[in-house]
Amino acid sequence: MDRAIKFGVIGLGRGKNVLSDVVDEPSVELCAICDKDEKKIKDAIAHFDRLGIKDIECFEDFDEMLKTDIDAVYIATDAIYHVPFAIKALDAGKHVISEIPAVNSLEEARMLKKAVSEHPELKYMCGENCCYWGNLQAWKEMYDRGKIGETVYAESEYFHSVHDPEKFDEKDFPKEHWRSFNPAIKYLTHNLGPLLYIMDDRCVSVSCMVPDVKYNPFTPCDNQNGIALFKTAKGAVIRIFICFGAYAGFGHNFRIIGTRGTLETDITKYLTDAHSFARFHDVPGSRRDPIELNMTIESFGGGKGGHGGADKKMLLDFVKCIVEDTKPPIDVELGIAMALPGIIASESAKQGGVLMEIPEV
Repeated sequence: MDRAIKFGVIGLGRGKNVLSDVVDEPSVELCAICDKDEKKIKDAIAHFDRLGIKDIECFEDFDEMLKTDIDAVYIATDAIYHVPFAIKALDAGKHVISEIPAVNSLEEARMLKKAVSEHPELKYMCGENCCYWGNLQAWKEMYDRGKIGETVYAESEYFHSVHDPEKFDEKDFPKEHWRSFNPAIKYLTHNLGPLLYIMDDRCVSVSCMVPDVKYNPFTPCDNQNGIALFKTAKGAVIRIFICFGAYAGFGHNFRIIGTRGTLETDITKYLTDAHSFARFHDVPGSRRDPIELNMTIESFGGGKGGHGGADKKMLLDFVKCIVEDTKPPIDVELGIAMALPGIIASESAKQGGVLMEIPEV
């Protein structure tokens, strides 16, 4: 394809922000926007006009947008609409990149995989942007070179408790918003996803527990925190802690411990400033005195745009796989593998932490 990919976007919160990072790229042409909120459409028109992007078609009806000649759709709606809209877009002949989570249930996982398989001429990609953080991309390169060996144990933590207990306010937690009532452990793809991406592995079983403590009285969901232990197909154990309900600040921490090395993020620094530390079997002395790796989430082409430049790198990777007709780096199988463990983990927690198998879809 020797022309720009014509994009439509639905969901003008995050969708507007991500497309803003790439509209100046010659490989991307923003042609259509869609949202059920008329004010968001007007704001988006003014926003893109300031960026020099004019003559955008505007829709409140997703089905109407799909009738246009766009090539691809970026789905950035609430999570509950990701799969229905992805299937509609594929059936309309459009390539799809969908925000996370890719699926919200085992049934949705089966529906999405079936829809993708029925359209082999189209690309479907899960938009797990944390896989595009510079430090984690470097981890994958080192992992693929055998610097870690076989994974014994990996872990990741996501702290997003941004509200001070002295300032809790009911209006900050709208009951209709999906994240307000969704159990925290179901929103784990930013943490489990990069680990599976690096390790080229999938989870086969899980046991999950949730604390019997509610930090914020206004949040509809009681399960504001979740701690899950996963076993993988390759025999490793992964621990994931998703914390939306404690006095814990904000951050993403990662660690991989293998038979020949260890990688871990510096948990004492803020996310954008944190370096990595490494211990390698083939670097004498590093087991006692770890090597500081001077790289952050913004390294290796990041820095500009949302999430340390990861959003831009992610979307351009999607465009590249369309242009070159290659497999998306986070395809439907990997997208499901990143989301389904959180769904099953939530069921485990409901049953007191019972060990549950994670089916392969």
